[in-house]
Amino acid sequence: MHNLADRNERTFPWLDYGEVAHPEGDTFAVRTPEGTVTALAAVGCLVRPRTGDRVLLSIDTDGAAYVLSVLERADGPKGATRLVFDGDVDIHAQGGALSLTADRDVTLAAEDALALASKRVSIHAGVGEVMIERLSVAGKVLQSTIKRIRTVAFNVDQTVRRLTQRLQDSFRYVEEQDEVQCGNARYLVEDSLTVQSRNAVHMAEEVVTINAEQVHLG
Repeated sequence: MHNLADRNERTFPWLDYGEVAHPEGDTFAVRTPEGTVTALAAVGCLVRPRTGDRVLLSIDTDGAAYVLSVLERADGPKGATRLVFDGDVDIHAQGGALSLTADRDVTLAAEDALALASKRVSIHAGVGEVMIERLSVAGKVLQSTIKRIRTVAFNVDQTVRRLTQRLQDSFRYVEEQDEVQCGNARYLVEDSLTVQSRNAVHMAEEVVTINAEQVHLG
């Protein structure tokens, strides 16, 4: 008799169809054949209902109602489908890979931070645009193969322990002053070395040496 009494006091749910009249924050007013009920979206109902959607309801004898699933969209596939989670979300593909694909665009946005962690990252695109106010890159090896580079900067500061460049042709145009400060300087030219200026000044504290088969001054 005790078990029978507990069973009679249990809350029994039943399923029903309904149409969302309008959202009210986290609750939804849903029209059913028995009247309009106020329902919450179940945790398993990831697709957020919209006005006019046909949904599946769970209603119990205590009057609690939950939207279990969105069955049909009011505007069909034209409208955007929104998945809503409460709190932190962790999507994990155990023992397999996770792939996100779209026929049009894929957008990743976060109000705070967006982090990527992997052993290897590959990006393939026809056109790329990056806009970052402040960028910091730390790494061990950088290797790039680029056909053409164009850079526009206000100031460039570089600190390099050793710099080696191999160029076929090199042209540099300095509008105002070009200054080099170094411990020693050496130029090795296979053919001709030409220095042209309106005025030229060579100053040495000790010795100036010119060594050649012929020296022409004039």
